[in-house]
Amino acid sequence: QLFAIFAFATCGGYSGGLRLSVDCANKSESDLNIDIAFAYPFRLHEVNFDAPTCEGKRRETLSLIGDFSSSAEFFVTIAVFAFLYSLAATVVYIFFQNKYRENNRGPLI
Repeated sequence: QLFAIFAFATCGGYSGGLRLSVDCANKSESDLNIDIAFAYPFRLHEVNFDAPTCEGKRRETLSLIGDFSSSAEFFVTIAVFAFLYSLAATVVYIFFQNKYRENNRGPLI
């Protein structure tokens, strides 16, 4: 039960960052500190940032590559279901122990 809580809390609340540097021949056009932030559900293709083109003062809007949302959402969903199952099993074992021992259908299911 604790593993399930930590699993979906860690993935669901995750945020990260990336720092890029663009070093142009003309140092005045360089940008050595481009910060990019991303978070769960990791749809990186939706994360945009501005980077210099090294052709004057013009900047270009770029995006990261990849969409890892399905894997992350699947992981969180399975962790939530594992948590709910273990919580329900704990309630059954604690509060319905007499009924559980009388009838053997519960353990078979």
